[in-house]
Amino acid sequence: MNAKRRNTPKFTLGYLLKYTRVTVSIILFCAMLLMFVTVEGVIARWFGWIPKIQFFPMVLTGCGAAVAIWLGITLLFGRVYCSSVCPMGILQDIFNRLSRLTRARRRRHPFRYRRPSNRTRYAFLFVMAVAAILGIAAVTSLLDPYSAFGRIGSEMLQPVAAWISGNQVIVFSWVAFAIAAATLLAVGWVASRHGRLICNTVCPVGATLGLFSRWSLFHFDIDTDLCINCRKCERVCKAQCIDTQAHVVDGSRCVNCFNCLIACDSQALRYTTRRKRLSIPMLQKVSGTAAPSPIIKPEAPAEKRDSASAPAGSSEPDSAPVRVDRRQFLATGLIVAAAPALAAAKKGANRIQALQYGGKPLTPTRYVAPPGRRSMADFLEKCTGCGLCVARCPAKVLRPSSNEFGWLHMLHPVMHFDSSYCRYNCTRCTDVCPTGALLPLTVDEKHIFIIGHARVETDNCIGCGLCAERCPREAVKLVARPGWRNGQSIMVASVNTDLCIGCGACEYICPATPLKAIVVDGIS
Repeated sequence: MNAKRRNTPKFTLGYLLKYTRVTVSIILFCAMLLMFVTVEGVIARWFGWIPKIQFFPMVLTGCGAAVAIWLGITLLFGRVYCSSVCPMGILQDIFNRLSRLTRARRRRHPFRYRRPSNRTRYAFLFVMAVAAILGIAAVTSLLDPYSAFGRIGSEMLQPVAAWISGNQVIVFSWVAFAIAAATLLAVGWVASRHGRLICNTVCPVGATLGLFSRWSLFHFDIDTDLCINCRKCERVCKAQCIDTQAHVVDGSRCVNCFNCLIACDSQALRYTTRRKRLSIPMLQKVSGTAAPSPIIKPEAPAEKRDSASAPAGSSEPDSAPVRVDRRQFLATGLIVAAAPALAAAKKGANRIQALQYGGKPLTPTRYVAPPGRRSMADFLEKCTGCGLCVARCPAKVLRPSSNEFGWLHMLHPVMHFDSSYCRYNCTRCTDVCPTGALLPLTVDEKHIFIIGHARVETDNCIGCGLCAERCPREAVKLVARPGWRNGQSIMVASVNTDLCIGCGACEYICPATPLKAIVVDGIS
């Protein structure tokens, strides 16, 4: 067998296709990862087009031409998108590769043929379609592979990068982190054991493209005249779609990794436009005569074959359980569960303290939508919660929501002005949005784009004038209020709603404690 491997030509079509795919996948994955992790730099200008070629964001945007292009590519070459463009698919390949490096050398063939779970994956596709039509963003954001990858990058890796750089504001949400960590853990565990099972079972994008890839022009075909039933192609197929007993490759699940082309020593498996007459099924009739059945020794069941193929000294079972730190899991769960209660307690304490000092509680009546959308309802309808705008916001005024809009719209960006404000000349969130939830804005358009209006509680105002100094639109002024304080007239802030755009600079800079004297309300 080693002699056959040495005699196999290294510069065949299989090697060319595989390493081209790997190179493209690495470049695109690194570019998308840097877009979510880095805040400053030219990454967004260089790779700003990458989020706009993702399949589901293009569907939500209504970009029919781009969707048609991807469907056409799938009809020609198969699921190339899942192989090299989808970040979650590439992430599964990375986990599987790492798991194979850490295993014993005797475990070189972890895969075997798995029957298609068509009912499951089409059920997820139906749920995704219904959720997209009804606007249930919590479901679409969890099932969309690009959005899931975006949360992992923005909520887990980006805070680490900000902490290492030391010159960025770190904004952390336990709810978003817990969901991103659970997604990463689930994807890593499944991919390390079963390859692309998520792509062919849960992912609605994979199910959609699978409907077209089964009829692709270029496909994988097994020549039964050359096949020796070594099952090498089956053992390296991470989609688990090669049935060596029936000599069939399921095109709807194949992700075009091209591992099988390299593994086949007999050159029986080909990526071609033609189909061998005796390949599907192996015993079909040709010209009214049944094809003679090759004499093959009966093989044991798949479970026994796999156990027999392992060396005699192997003691590691095929389905070895993966140990999970229960203490860490429980600790994370307790933190996530206690976060809303702690926030409510802190808010209640501030309210009691404010009443003791004679102030009035002041909270926004409506949440503020990010620039590019005036109405929060319109924004939530198209947003998938990918987190790219959250990662790219230099001021960290955008944060993933927890329960502000209900569980149906969890993890969608929301504006918070307690620790920062929306920069007057910044349009990064509108530049990187791949779904059209935030319309592109120029700097001049951003200066006049209204996302909210400031509101003043005069009983809490101390008349310091910081809000008037910080307002870029000069919409806040100090005016005299009837009454006297320490022998002087009382000066309080006043907002001109015709000039206010809702940037939140006044709310951020307000020093009134424990409650603000000025807040920004969103537009209904």
